Amino acid sequence: MPTQPAATGPSEQHPHPGDVLAAARALAPLAARADDDERWERPAAPTRWSAARCVSHVADALLLYAGLVATRATGPRPPLREGRPAVPGEQLADVAGAAAVLAEVVRGLGGGRAWHPSGLADAAGWCGMAVTEVLVHGSDAAGALQVDLELPAAVCERTVRRVFPWAAPALGVTDPAAVLLAVTGRRPLEGVEHEPDWWWWSAPLTEWDGTPRRRTRAPHWR
Repeated sequence: MPTQPAATGPSEQHPHPGDVLAAARALAPLAARADDDERWERPAAPTRWSAARCVSHVADALLLYAGLVATRATGPRPPLREGRPAVPGEQLADVAGAAAVLAEVVRGLGGGRAWHPSGLADAAGWCGMAVTEVLVHGSDAAGALQVDLELPAAVCERTVRRVFPWAAPALGVTDPAAVLLAVTGRRPLEGVEHEPDWWWWSAPLTEWDGTPRRRTRAPHWR
């Protein structure tokens, strides 16, 4: 059984609202592709979406998260937006705006929790999930666009430790960004299972049973 990480420690060891903003800023290089560049319509593997739709999904997801946190949801709620028609440059701007909104509402969550399909998530869990949405789907889009993204290492490390704790041992031997992409099934990495059915641990780490999470329903992007 994987070694369970310590559930307490300095706050800088856990994802925080500033990490959500940093993740959104990391997508800035995608704007190097003009809105009419045909690469925006290329498949953003492994999703079934185009690069443009992939970026749109990130904004959708962050606003959905913001609604769930702001209302202290105890169950599913309809999305605030889903696939708004807009050119890629506007979608990237929406990601930045949605990240700012989510960061603010998570700051107000304090020690509270709100419902997500993966569990009753606390503030660090919400931030870790949001960072994953931004950086992983941003990397999907970057592959289609032939753009290099530099994922913030410290943000990736905090995210893996919090919402993918079973992959944390790999952080000691390789780049945190590579671990994040490996644990979300984007690329193989020795020591990290390449899992297409990856899922988060979003509830507090004190409740983790020491085993990897796996989703039981296919994600929207598959």
